[in-house]
Amino acid sequence: MDCLPKGVIEMGLKRFESLREDMTQILGMIQRFEEVLSGEQGLESTCRGFAQVIIEESSFENCSILVWDHKKGALSTAGGFSLEDLLDEKPPSNGDGHLTCALLEDLAEKTYSTQKAVFIEEVKDSFLVGTNLIFRPVSVACLPLLEVGVMTLSTRHPTHFSTPFKRNWEILSRLIGHILLGVCHRGGLRSEGAVVQEPPPPIRLVERTVSKDGFPLERSSMLERAIHLAPQGICLLDPEGSVVQINASLQRLHGESATEIIGRSPAVLFQDSSIWGKILKKMEGSEQEELTDISLINCEGKVYLADVHLVRLSDDQGAVNGYLLMITDMTKKKAFAEKILQTEKLVALGTMAGGVAHDFNNLLMAVLGHIQLLLLHTTDGDVRSRLQNIEKAVHDGSHTIRRLQKFTERDRETRGALNAVDVAEAVQDVVELTRPKWKNGMEKYGHTVQFQMELETNCVAAIHASDLREVLTNLVFNAIDALPEGGTITLRCKSVKDSVVIEVADNGIGMSKEVVSKIFDPYYTTKGVGNSGLGLSVSWSLVVRCGGEIQVKSKPGKGTVFIITLPKGETARKVISDSKRNGTDRSHRILVLDDDQEILGILRDMIRLKGHKVTATDDGKKALELIQEQDFDLVLTDLGMPEISGWEVAREVKSKNPQVPVILITGWGTQYEDEDLSDRGVDLVLSKPFSWERLLDAIGKMLSLS
Repeated sequence: MDCLPKGVIEMGLKRFESLREDMTQILGMIQRFEEVLSGEQGLESTCRGFAQVIIEESSFENCSILVWDHKKGALSTAGGFSLEDLLDEKPPSNGDGHLTCALLEDLAEKTYSTQKAVFIEEVKDSFLVGTNLIFRPVSVACLPLLEVGVMTLSTRHPTHFSTPFKRNWEILSRLIGHILLGVCHRGGLRSEGAVVQEPPPPIRLVERTVSKDGFPLERSSMLERAIHLAPQGICLLDPEGSVVQINASLQRLHGESATEIIGRSPAVLFQDSSIWGKILKKMEGSEQEELTDISLINCEGKVYLADVHLVRLSDDQGAVNGYLLMITDMTKKKAFAEKILQTEKLVALGTMAGGVAHDFNNLLMAVLGHIQLLLLHTTDGDVRSRLQNIEKAVHDGSHTIRRLQKFTERDRETRGALNAVDVAEAVQDVVELTRPKWKNGMEKYGHTVQFQMELETNCVAAIHASDLREVLTNLVFNAIDALPEGGTITLRCKSVKDSVVIEVADNGIGMSKEVVSKIFDPYYTTKGVGNSGLGLSVSWSLVVRCGGEIQVKSKPGKGTVFIITLPKGETARKVISDSKRNGTDRSHRILVLDDDQEILGILRDMIRLKGHKVTATDDGKKALELIQEQDFDLVLTDLGMPEISGWEVAREVKSKNPQVPVILITGWGTQYEDEDLSDRGVDLVLSKPFSWERLLDAIGKMLSLS
């Protein structure tokens, strides 16, 4: 799983690199076609020159260009070139040796009549029949050249023709067709039905006459069209390195003012203009240079990442005629790669959270169970108060684990699912829970922090109690940090129409406007190393998630006040436990199964205190035997156990007596709480850690149904 995103990204980058190499190859051939056309040559010389360029620049080993002969009513070879011609330095063979086989002749005629390209990756030997077979083709491409004729390309080894490869060569064949049409007209030749017209202007890579949008006024050249439509941003530069022409893609990348760079150095495209000077200097010793992940800047001042490729355009004597600058925007590919990595991180976090949650919830269940059993036998007020604080901390820890488990889920809690919390009670809890920092920590340095409470009664907010305590704790800690010499922290809450307003104010050092504008940004901190910078960001997220908002007002030296506005919640009502409401106080036989012996002992003691007869075991196989041997009124079973799972226990219970209720207790969090598990034999799910009251309510509810 961890290797998947890297493999996907590498595959995508390799494919992109291949596409770019193919495009560079095509543009290189187009550049060399201009050299072939530089002199007044006839049709055959032009075809032979084009074929030679293709053999030298591509992986094909034989190229033949056939034109339609109206007198003969058939295709005839006008020019060709082969790999042997290139290696043996003999007079060109015209590249038609392999056309003696019937298959290729048929392909050429079919391609010309249908005007559709044909690609064969591997020719069967049975088709290669001919008396004069000089070249035995294995892979063949046959491309129409408009009404002029056909171009056949072949190799002696199997070749895979990808879709982008086919598309590039079909574009190139149309370009060659247009060029040969012009050559035919200049030479007085024309195909049937063609209209004689004036010779088109010569193809020029450098065109200084431009329209207001930065493109050449003369668009008759297919070469210029190919450059214009290329997906990469392309600049044609003169020998001094100044921009003389740009294409549509560069216009799109740079923006409306792209025409302003005509006649200027491409350095204006770079965020760091010195990079252009460095790459141009490297060109003194090479034909082409490439830089990846370079920061470019558009006309609006926005920076984007791109790959930059510079190619020298030289004549036969090696003199520099100009340069071809290609810019490939990598923004989307980078974003895609980051998205894949982020997705995998969330998946990994979710997997980790699930494993941590199970073990941590079991630990919290043990702590909570012992605390609640101690509270039953403790009368000392101070001890009870401290035990109750620990109990609240356990519940907060459990809620934090639940939020961690839901971190990778898209669905968020709706307001209807939020708990209503008494704000005044939550504020007092936070003051007590943070006492070690504001009292012990400050008094150690001889400073004191005073708290002022202005708390309205019956002020109920629609937010989970644990979330509100976490928000208030972060704000109190922030206020304490703003009081290095001690001071006063004021906590207020009041109801305003349909909202509850909470204020946490201090008379400390305050913050500047710049700091206030960034205070809720993740990882932003003014407290130096050792602070994550996530406290206020998390607080903002928790408040906004429940439909509230949080604001801050501050002035340097005048203190700070955080203002939280939350939806008003319904006043909590005392709920009578199901056990009492349904009159289930009589003793019942209950089987409890959990592989954690400490939790098993706590559950057994809690249920026995209610007067029930409890059979407890940590052995799954033993539990199955007990289910068959004895009759139970209720079964409580853990979900994840070494040999026998809770699902198996539930099925065994229902197979013996479908009326016996089964409660599934689990440390995996809320994964199964909202699901209907009746088809799996489970009537109710309890997520660890759960309180004694919640356990007794669940037992009472299930026994009343049995």
